[in-house]
Amino acid sequence: MMIRDEVTPTSGSAARPRAEPRLPPDFGEWFRDHRPRVYRYVRFRLPTREAAEDVTSEVFLKALRALDRYDPERASPKTWLLKIARNAVTDHLRSLKRRSSLHVSLDRVPDLVADAPSQEERLLQQEQTEGLLNAKRSLKMADQEILSLRYGAGLSNQEVAEFLGISHNAAGVRIHRALARLRAAVDALQA
Repeated sequence: MMIRDEVTPTSGSAARPRAEPRLPPDFGEWFRDHRPRVYRYVRFRLPTREAAEDVTSEVFLKALRALDRYDPERASPKTWLLKIARNAVTDHLRSLKRRSSLHVSLDRVPDLVADAPSQEERLLQQEQTEGLLNAKRSLKMADQEILSLRYGAGLSNQEVAEFLGISHNAAGVRIHRALARLRAAVDALQA
C-alpha cells in the first residue's frame, strides 16, 4: 500500500507550502546600523527619553512585521526605517495631544544634558535644552519634521530632500526658515 500526500489545488493553482517567517540575515545589521539614527530622530521629536526609546523599539518591530513589503528599489533601509519612525512619532504625538502632555520639564530631558564641569554650567545647559525643546514644540509640524530629519537624524540636506521628495534647494530653504522660526520661538520664550 502506497501512501501519497495529495494536495488539492484551489482556484486552478497548486497549493504551495507556507514558508515559516524568519528573521532575515540583514535585519540585525539594519538594527545595529540604523538604531542610533532612528533614536536621535525620534528623540528630537518627543518630550521624554523613555517615550523615544519605546517608539524606537516600536519602529523596529513594525519594520520586522512589514519586512515582506520592503522594496529596495523604492528606498534604502535608512529611508524606509525613518518613514516608519515618522509615522510612529505622529501617532505618539497624537496620543500625547489627546492627553495634553507635550510640555517638557527639566527633569524629563536628562539624556540631552551635557556633562558640564560645574553645577552652574550644567543647570544653565539644562535650562537652554528645556527652552529649545519647548520652543521647537511650538513650531508647525512641518518645521519640526524637517529639523528632526536634519539635526535629529543627522541627514544631509540632500538626504532630507530625497526623504521629503523635494529639491535640494527647497530643503535648504525650508531648513533655514525653520531654524529662523525656532530662533524666534526661543527668543519669545526668553522674553
